[in-house]
Amino acid sequence: MRRLARVMVALSAALWLGFAAQAGQATVAVAANFLTTAERLAEAFTRETGHEVSLVHGSTGKLYAQIVSGAPFDLFLAADTARPERLEADGRVAPEGRTSYAEGRLALVLRGAGRQTSIDAYLADPSRRLALADPAVAPYGLAAREVLLAVRGGNWAENVVLGESVGQALAFLATGNAPAGLVALPQAGDLRGDFTVIPVPAGRHAPIRQDAVLLRRGADNPAARGFFAFLGSEPARAIIRDAGFGVSE
Repeated sequence: MRRLARVMVALSAALWLGFAAQAGQATVAVAANFLTTAERLAEAFTRETGHEVSLVHGSTGKLYAQIVSGAPFDLFLAADTARPERLEADGRVAPEGRTSYAEGRLALVLRGAGRQTSIDAYLADPSRRLALADPAVAPYGLAAREVLLAVRGGNWAENVVLGESVGQALAFLATGNAPAGLVALPQAGDLRGDFTVIPVPAGRHAPIRQDAVLLRRGADNPAARGFFAFLGSEPARAIIRDAGFGVSE
């Protein structure tokens, strides 16, 4: 299995380098929780190939709806597996155009540095205002709800403020509209100022596996195919790991 994994990584690297012959442009829909990392990946990919990558970010649910409505995206980097599966089942994905590129983690983020508390003790108090992404459209919101249900039961939504995406939930924290939030662990590092970040143990919620799909619109676009292949290369995997995401072996 390890030998096969090394072969697959080598093939991915060869593919994306091969797409550098003619510079082009690809439009990528990216889940809000992955935006900062996607920006780093796009910069590295452009340096190596000359291809330009335009990123459009939002909640996974909103981006999925836009794709179904005909939005001109070449690739979709979702924060779950469900929407990519649906797109593939609907024939909107290029052949062999789906891959898992990252696995996410949640964190409890509190305003103020160096705060000491347990996750359960903090979340159990319904008087505490808490920001999270909307579970209806954002996979990280779904995971956050799972954590809250285990602690609060049916009252999980009391004093909860919902953002359309993880990015908006982080904005509530940054602006002081919420003193705490259950957000993506890698994105918590984007906050400016004094915050305490407490990682949520992985076993507290279902795995947040994130899939990418090469959409049919991008199937004949060298820049799109190149960026899709680049996601599996070791340079890209290193960037994703450094951002705090897991990567499949």
